[in-house]
Amino acid sequence: MSYFSDLPPYLDDLLVVIYFLILITTIVRILLDTQSTSKTLAYILLVIILPIIGVIFYYSFGINYRHHKLTKKRASRERELLAKFKNNVPDKTTEMLKAHPLVAEQFGEVIRFIDNLAYEFLSLDKIKLLINGEEKFPEVLKSLAAAEKFIHMEYYDWENDTRGNQIKDVLLERAKQGVKVRVMFDAYASRKIKHNIVKELKAGGIEIYPVIRIKLDRFANRMNHRDHRKIIIIDGHTGFLGGINISDRYDNSIDTGLYWRDTHVKIEGRTVLNMQRHFIVNWNSCQPDELDFSKELFPDINVEEHANGHELAQIVAGGPIYPLSNIMLTYFKIFTQARSKLYITNPYFIPSESIMDALIQAAISGVDVRLLMPEKSDSAIVGASAKFYYSSLLKAGVRIFLYKKGFVHAKTVVMDAGLSIVGTANMDIRSFQLNFEMMSVIYGDDFARQLENAFLDDLKLSVEINKEVWFNQSVTKKLSYAVARLSSSFL
Repeated sequence: MSYFSDLPPYLDDLLVVIYFLILITTIVRILLDTQSTSKTLAYILLVIILPIIGVIFYYSFGINYRHHKLTKKRASRERELLAKFKNNVPDKTTEMLKAHPLVAEQFGEVIRFIDNLAYEFLSLDKIKLLINGEEKFPEVLKSLAAAEKFIHMEYYDWENDTRGNQIKDVLLERAKQGVKVRVMFDAYASRKIKHNIVKELKAGGIEIYPVIRIKLDRFANRMNHRDHRKIIIIDGHTGFLGGINISDRYDNSIDTGLYWRDTHVKIEGRTVLNMQRHFIVNWNSCQPDELDFSKELFPDINVEEHANGHELAQIVAGGPIYPLSNIMLTYFKIFTQARSKLYITNPYFIPSESIMDALIQAAISGVDVRLLMPEKSDSAIVGASAKFYYSSLLKAGVRIFLYKKGFVHAKTVVMDAGLSIVGTANMDIRSFQLNFEMMSVIYGDDFARQLENAFLDDLKLSVEINKEVWFNQSVTKKLSYAVARLSSSFL
């Protein structure tokens, strides 16, 4: 049967030939441009099963038209800055491992892997765990007010509310005192500040730019890369990093109707220099006046080798400009290295096959693997998609907990007795492949103990999935999870 009825036969045949040429060209493009096997198969099936509509869908949503221009430009800048960074900021990882033999013995393989991945050297830093906005915002406001030379900020979501305006006011005050303030924000997630906070900051002499400019807001969360980072760098030696955006809903001292559970860290030390490097790469790509390597931006930071209250740490940055999936590979490496425990908190769980395999092998090997997620997701499709993976995890022995008090948004990991992760990255395909992300990997018993205690406290406010009940669900529910999971290839 022809797709083009009611046309003269010769024209009908011509259109059919043209369509099949377009179809073949589209399939070739899908094969060449789409890295994920599951996404490749999904798009090919879509364009074959839904003639014309499938092709239109792929060219509308399947291709990120900014990708090649974006990645080429920023990847080039990343390589240039990295070369200068290597020449001026020594990698002291080997010395650090010699000075801390217990850490070297337990986590040396992970540390060297991250260092080799992208020159993310090991550093001895003062690190403070910040639980929820109630702890983060007072610490951030105090540190911003103490800035002397510069403030750099890169945020996914900035809201025009109490905390959002408090941050704005302290930035304006520091700018009046001669502090150089540079701010980047995600144009889609932070669109509510464009007509007020952004204008006020610009009027106050602050440089502020969207990381990636967008035109079609309603399609932006699918068509564009996202800058999902939530980082602050102050004078090159103090940094903030984690899951907490600039919004009242993260601060439970402000009643927004929903309890929000999240985690951030404050870092003081050489690790901040790597945060700065990744900030500058994005900064140089979103506005005309580029920053170059300088001692003001990358100051010499000396920390005593055995300073009390300090932990060893590394930074891992991810995004489309990097040649490898740094975030996913780091998660995978750490999960496969676990020997006793693996406690994971993450709000969005649509894992790659590698991450699934790593979690399953850890559980089968006898590792105490526990996964904490929100009972109710803020995205029905994402929540249902995550449930598709529960069966395989439960069969392997992974314990799954659902947070009931409110919404858990933290992105944390505790591995064995001394490795911790606090960062911005979700455990999903978008954070692995498309988003600009960043996470801290911290090696130290004291910090790991704090993060583990917070995790165990969260479990008290959660319900564990009962395997027997789970596997006795109706076929209809199981089918809904499977169908939702199909959409995960397009998320």
